[in-house]
Amino acid sequence: MHVLNEAARRPARRRRALVVASVVAAATLLAGCSSNAPSPGGGQTVEALAPIADRPQPVSQKPDEHVKIAIIGYSNNPFFVNVKAGADAANRVLSAHNASVDWINAGTDIDVPTVNTAVQSAGVQGYQGIGFFIAGDGNCPIIKSLTAKKIAMGVYNSEIPCVATSGGIIDYSQASYAAGENSAKELLKALDGKGGKVGIITNLFTSPSNEQRRKGFIDGLQGSNVTVVSQGVEAHDSASETATAAKNYIQSTPDLVAIYCTAGGPFGAAQAVKAAGKEKDVKVVGYDITAENIAALKDGSLYGVTGQDAFGQGYNVAITLFNAIVTGEKPAEVNVAADAPFVTLENLPEHDPATQPVGKAGTS
Repeated sequence: MHVLNEAARRPARRRRALVVASVVAAATLLAGCSSNAPSPGGGQTVEALAPIADRPQPVSQKPDEHVKIAIIGYSNNPFFVNVKAGADAANRVLSAHNASVDWINAGTDIDVPTVNTAVQSAGVQGYQGIGFFIAGDGNCPIIKSLTAKKIAMGVYNSEIPCVATSGGIIDYSQASYAAGENSAKELLKALDGKGGKVGIITNLFTSPSNEQRRKGFIDGLQGSNVTVVSQGVEAHDSASETATAAKNYIQSTPDLVAIYCTAGGPFGAAQAVKAAGKEKDVKVVGYDITAENIAALKDGSLYGVTGQDAFGQGYNVAITLFNAIVTGEKPAEVNVAADAPFVTLENLPEHDPATQPVGKAGTS
């Protein structure tokens, strides 16, 4: 969830060129292993893609009429580049099943009201299924209301219990608290007994997934000789704000040994550490296997990141919605945990999307 203020918007604008470049790279990666197929809706040709192994498979039953699914995302940080790549891949897979998936960019600011507005807008555009980034419990009433109108609803990124009770089909997200605990465990292992302080940088204290990661990390440090500087500072998913916060931690905390970022922009903290010449003294731990974070892992300014299968947050949600629409059946489990590997330079070859098959779990 993101702050609706000018300070948060300015860095988002500056990052747009970077995000656009990442989108182009993702599109290029998806160009292989495919053949041309006519669009089920009779429009432009869609480059077909075989269903991706080890992910939800589309049912063989074809719908009587063309099925339209919307996946709603944002453009405030590189995480969404991978979500869009997943939605685009699902569109190509489903082109052989009389269905299509549209990616809807709802802007740069995210909170419950703005998410509700984007979902409500999609709800009157003829979509039989809608998947969206959920900002909090306040998005559940619209799930319930659109479900009552026979629209299959799915969400991604945060574990929100009311999704299931509101009639949602799928909530695909990282087990965020456990990911936070594991980040602490991996950091302590890397520090190898060295004590000191760790600075926490989050998105917003009101963001469900970021709060779970923050609390899990703090709890994971309990009993160790590493303690937090404070409960954390907000950086609104901004790499620029994250860099500033990291710089402040470096300058104000002589015994700083690490910086933990719960949200978008950990490469900003890595840049601050590199600029200060502290790569060997301060370990940066964050989230998301993005091009920017991979570059920071390779230059040594970022120690590790936890993936959350951003690709699957687009792809798996779209395919699951399609199956529910066609069969009329709801999955037994609505809350599905996303693959969440902890990636360092050492195991990067196993998780680098540039060297792995398209859409392989553990590469985003």
